Parts: sequence; C-alpha cells; structure tokens
Amino acid sequence: MPANTIMLGFRLKADVLKQKGSFDTLKKIGEMSLEKLAADPTVIKIGADKLVIFVGQSGSHATMRVYSHGLVTFDLQHFGTGKEFEWSGGQYEYINTHIQELEKKIKEFLKDWLLESQCLLAPIRRGQPVWTYNLTSDERLTEPDYDKVVFEKNSKWQNIRIMHSREFGNVLLLDNEIMLGESDIIYTQTLLGLADPKREDFTDKEVLILGGGDGGILHELLKEDPKFVTMVEIDEEVIKACRTHMRSICGDCMDSFEGPNYKIIIADCLEVLKGSLKKGKTYDFVINDLTEFPVDKDNAGFDYDFESTSLVTDLSLKVLAPGGKFLARGDCFGAMAYTARFEGDLLKLGAQFKRWEIHVPSFNETYYIYEVWKPLIQNGLDPCV
Repeated sequence: MPANTIMLGFRLKADVLKQKGSFDTLKKIGEMSLEKLAADPTVIKIGADKLVIFVGQSGSHATMRVYSHGLVTFDLQHFGTGKEFEWSGGQYEYINTHIQELEKKIKEFLKDWLLESQCLLAPIRRGQPVWTYNLTSDERLTEPDYDKVVFEKNSKWQNIRIMHSREFGNVLLLDNEIMLGESDIIYTQTLLGLADPKREDFTDKEVLILGGGDGGILHELLKEDPKFVTMVEIDEEVIKACRTHMRSICGDCMDSFEGPNYKIIIADCLEVLKGSLKKGKTYDFVINDLTEFPVDKDNAGFDYDFESTSLVTDLSLKVLAPGGKFLARGDCFGAMAYTARFEGDLLKLGAQFKRWEIHVPSFNETYYIYEVWKPLIQNGLDPCV
C-alpha cells in the first residue's frame, strides 16, 4: 500500500499573521483534515516562520508551514489499512473530488484571509508497486498512466524497464529515461525521413545504425530496400527485451542477428566507427539512435566524455560517403543547453543541418530530430540544401 501525499497551498493577506490569535486559528486546519488527533500538534519555530506537525489517531499525519510573508503550505500523508482517509468520508481511494472538497472546506474556513489557493488535485504516491513518475527535459514532473512493469533487468550497462501504459502501449525506459513507446511511430518515421512528405530514399543504400536496440529503426529501414544495414548496439539485453515485449515496434527483424541485407553487431559503436574510418569504409547514411547521454564513462570505463565532446558526430560525418547524411535524434524542446551544445558542435565540425520538431506521444514533449550533412559543392550549389 502506498503513502499518498496531498499538497495544498494558500496565500494569505499580508497583515493576517499580525493579528492576535491568527496562528491558533490556522492550526485548526490540521484538526479539520485529520479529525481526531493522537496528540497535541508539535510547533517548531524556524526564524520568523512556524512549522506544525499533526498526527491523526489513524496514523495519518500532516505538516503545515506558516511563512511570515503569508504563504501557508499544508501537506497530508495517508498510509495504512484503517480509516486513513478521514477527510474523504472513509473512502479507501483517492478521487480528486475529495481533494476539491477538502480545499473548498479550508477556503471557506479562511474566508476573507485568503488571497489565492494553489492545490494539487491528485496525490503523490510513494511505495506503490509501479513507479509512475518521470521528469521532462526541463525538470517538470509528469505521471504517465503506467499500470504494470512488463519487464525489468539490470544489464552490464544500464537498468532496462518496459512499462505498460493504457495510452501508449509498452514503453521502453533505460535508466528511468523514456526511449520509445509503441505509440511513437512518428519518432521513427521522422528520424528516417519517411514521414509525409518523404525526405529520404534508402533504396540500394549502405546504412549504419548507432544504437537502436528497440529495433524500430531497423524494422522500418528494411521496408525501404536498402543495399545493406549494419546496426551496432552495445547492450544485447535491450534487444532481447524488445524483441519479446515490443514486437509492434521491431517486428521479427531482431529474431536473427543477420539477414540477407542486414547485420546486428553487439559492440561499442565508437569502435565500429573508428574501424570503418581506418578501413576506408563509408556509408550513405549514419543514423544516430543513441540516448542523449549514452552509457556513462564512469560505469562503463570508457575514456571519452559524451557530454563535452562531439566524437560520435565527428566520426559519423567522417565515414559518410560523398553526399551522405547523418540522421540524429536530438533532445526535447526544454533541453536548451543540450540543443545549443549539439548544434554548436555541428557548426564547429563544418556541417550543415535541418532540425525537425515533432511531438512524441510517450515523451509528452516536443522532440528535435536532425538531418546533417557536409556541404558538397557542385556548380556553386550544395545539392543537399
């Protein structure tokens, strides 16, 4: 059973707390919310502010912080098998109407003292079997509708989880970062330039995929009659998980690691890029489907820093055939520092690029996709522009 925290906030008029007896009046909010208290409230002075701790007879508790400038925060936490939801009429579940009723009750109690009420009309749940919270790229909290853990394993490289969502289907998370949901074909099609209008032609082309362990890129590419596709994924456990639990994304393309016109290699993509460069091997397309910050060097023992260098991008551009393209995932709209650094790296490497913006359903954010090339001047014009 989870601990459920209700977070309420009230802004009071500036002169309210100067009135005699105002603090004792505010303490009644705890009694209103928890009904019978197990003991007298504990009051702690923090500078000019006061913190009050209430404990109900059922074991539920609440904290109220009264700030001298007029802000009052009131947080209730319920846990247990008894009548822990006193304020909701003994219902053993949270319904937002109950929280609304509590907020209304407190607002009516505060009456003319109140300037504004700011209350979260859903509980924060901790200790539940399925952890449902994620952060957006600019650190805002979201709560996807995950209802079960389909798969979870710690590989040599990372934590791998596949969650089930009623809205997005199965969703792949690596180290708690959303990678792809079954709802997200728009991501794959846009990265490959196959969304309407179609931008890229892979017919009879040599393609290198960096990462892509969910199999979505490979699956869609093989429909386009490429000459040959090489996919390099460092974590075989991601492939195993996705070919079992996300077949709507990858189909059967990862059932075998080798086919008539493709091969999956379990390796560090940087080593493959370096090897290709050394051999003079080139590709018409290099597709970067790595996470924004790949397996970190401290855990993996790598001697390069993904966050401060553009090594993957640099090597990818160097192994492109004349007129070739580097197709890369960026980051979400809110990750402004990452975007500025990535685009700055491209310019430093002498590359040109186009940026595409799409809304990816399971990310619940706008995402950037890049089409990158080195200028190839013919008769004074770059044919890629």
